[in-house]
This record gives sequence, structure tokens and C-alpha cells, in this order.
Amino acid sequence: MSLLKKISAAALLAASLSPGLTHAQSSCTASPVYAGPPMRSAPEAVWQKDFRRSIDGELPADLQAALGGALDKMLPHVPAASVAVAIPGEGFWSATRGLARKEPPTPVVADQPFQVASTGKTLTAAVVLQLVEEKRLKLDDTIDKWFPDAPNARLITAEQLLRHTNGLVSFNALPSLGTAYRAPADIIALGTAQPPQFCPGTNWSYTNTGYAMLGVIIEKTEGMPLADVLAKRLLRPLSLTHTVMRKPGVQLPVATGHAAGRPVDAPDQYATPYAAGALASTAVDLVRFWHALLSGKVLPDDTVHRMFTRMPAMLGPYAGGNSSYGMGVQLYDVPDGPGLMLGHSGGIEGFTTVVAYVPADDLYVAVSFNEKNVPAEAGLWALVRAVRAYRVVR
Repeated sequence: MSLLKKISAAALLAASLSPGLTHAQSSCTASPVYAGPPMRSAPEAVWQKDFRRSIDGELPADLQAALGGALDKMLPHVPAASVAVAIPGEGFWSATRGLARKEPPTPVVADQPFQVASTGKTLTAAVVLQLVEEKRLKLDDTIDKWFPDAPNARLITAEQLLRHTNGLVSFNALPSLGTAYRAPADIIALGTAQPPQFCPGTNWSYTNTGYAMLGVIIEKTEGMPLADVLAKRLLRPLSLTHTVMRKPGVQLPVATGHAAGRPVDAPDQYATPYAAGALASTAVDLVRFWHALLSGKVLPDDTVHRMFTRMPAMLGPYAGGNSSYGMGVQLYDVPDGPGLMLGHSGGIEGFTTVVAYVPADDLYVAVSFNEKNVPAEAGLWALVRAVRAYRVVR
């Protein structure tokens, strides 16, 4: 079976949209009865790992060679890839190879960012949960304080925004979104102008509108732009030096996205998702952030564990029952592939990305492709297989 078929789109989520449910309920209550997809939580055994072990240093040369070989096999299928693998207690490896743009041919450079789309939701969620820890927000705060005219505003909570159980329509599901830049107020207005899909807390549907709202809540709580909050709270403290939020009209040295091998020129469009997915980053920064998150450097351990509880199975054409969603995080379970994984996927015009911790192999892995039609999860599986093959013969 080819690299690109090893993980089907039905097994792992590219995580940019779930169509959700189609009916709205006329009356909702503050005591909802959940009737959505089955829920699960991360197994307790996951938390027995020692996440505080360092990922600094270099992996053995022969393992680096094996990982590099796996990357080289990806490049005939994508213009370029940013990849990273970290094994606690052993070291780190990363590489960025290929073409940042195919027409005209322009090689990528080291540490060149890619659009990482919905993987940025974990950073948004982390900031919200930091504010909760500081008692400046509460998970049961209702959104009428910030969005009084939104449907069910007196019932939808911050936690329901984090978990996609709020019932709001995702702005990017609407043809009226267009391809030009839309400000946060505009995309929120698009989503909230639609009838809700279900009563808050009764079901699950992936909605970028809710995460855009979380960005506004963060800004109003902190009194500064979201990009500055992310820099203050996460990017600078964790030395994520190649991660930045896209802004309209601001040129950045980001790789060009592609669709079926053709360049996609939509830099301002990448700023529209805002707190739901406007970050540009590298595989290195994604791995370092997830190591910091799981090791307790971002949030207390019990809060991190709570992010992975009561996770509904993800609906939509990409999920296939193999992925569940918590508070800004995904739990994957692919028995014929990597097995259980904690992470997040992302997809946006011209790019796919995934970052995950794989408990069975005790490793972190991130992959970004600048090709929309090739799932980054296929690259993840190739790298995991390379590590497993190396360990068998070592």
C-alpha cells in the first residue's frame, strides 16, 4: 500500500470543518441533555508517562538517516514538507525540504513557516484555560457578556465553545464567506446569523465560529490584540520563534500553498480564521509547544488531563469514528496505524498539518505539507513507521 493510502481520510481528521447537524431546536434550557456522538477520554495509562523528560539534543545519526529517507519518499507527492520528531530522553530531529513554490521553482529554506490552520486551536484553548486558572474567566461563563445578540447567548458557555458543543454554525461552511479577508467581527456575524444547529450542550459539531469568539473573549479580557497575547503567554516563553498569526496586508516568509500541484495565492485569506486557525508555524515549533503542554509548562497537569476528557467522536466526512474532540485537542485511535495519539490536525487552502504525541512509541511528531490534497497524517505515519523499523533492528 502506498504512503498516501496508509491512513485514509476516514481515519484521521484534517480538522478544518465538520458539517454538523441540520436542524435547530426552538427552545433550549440551561440543563441540556447530551444526545450526541459517543464520548471517550484519554486512557489513564497515558498520564503515567513522564512528560517532563527533555527532548533536547540530537537523535542518533542512523535514526536521523531513516527519518530523512521517509521524508524523501513524501516529496514526490508534495511540493515541500516541514517535519519534526522528538523522543523524550533521546533527542530531536527536524527537516524542511522541497519547494516553497513550484511556479517558479523556489526551494524552501530552513525554518520556513507553513500555514498550520486548526492546529492553532490548541494554543487558543491553552490561553483561555490559563485565564481560567487565573480566575479571570470561568468555563461556565456564558457568552452573552461578549455577544449578547448571538443565538442562545445566555446558554452557551466558554467550555462549549472550546468543545464545539455550542451549536453555532461554522462561518467557513457558508458560501457568503468568500475568499477576501474578513475581520473577526465579520466571521462571527456570519456564523451567528444562522439558526443554531442544536441546543447548547446537547450535541457536537465542529465550528470555527466558536473559536473566533474565544479569540475576542481573550482580547477583551487581556486588553490587547490576540497576536500580542499569544506572543506574551506562549510564543516568547516557549521560544516558539517561527510561529506568528497572519494579519491582512502583512507579508511573511511563509511557504506558498498548493492545490493539486498548483500554487494558491491567498495570503490575506489565511488571516481570516483568526483564533480558529490563522497561525503560520513550523513542525519544530508545533512539537515544542505540545511537549511544553503535556509536560506542565503551559497549564497544570490536571487541567491538561481535563482537556482530554468527555470527548465526542468527531462527525463529518474526515472523522470516521477514529477521532474524538476535547478542549482544543483531539484524541485519535487508529489500530492499523499509529494507534492512540494526542494532538490536533489542520487543513486550510493549500496546506495540511498534524501534530501528535504517540504513547505507544513515546514520541512527538509534526508534519506540514504545502499541498491541500495530501493529508499530513500520511507523512506522520511514514515517520512513525521509520522509528518503529529502526527500533526493531537496533
